[in-house]
Amino acid sequence: MHDWRASLVTSDLDAGENPAEIAAEVRHHAPGYTISRYGKRREESARKPAASTPSRMGPDTVG
Repeated sequence: MHDWRASLVTSDLDAGENPAEIAAEVRHHAPGYTISRYGKRREESARKPAASTPSRMGPDTVG
């Protein structure tokens, strides 16, 4: 249940949804709490694809 909720909040934040509306939806006391709680997950998720990009793009992949 909590994994689904975390996934929902993270995807809503990534989609640019209003943090105040997300906080109300998941019954957090303030949007700042929602951002502080799930912001780190968003940063970590953003780093994974960025970190893997150089390994996928090499001189032989550029046409």
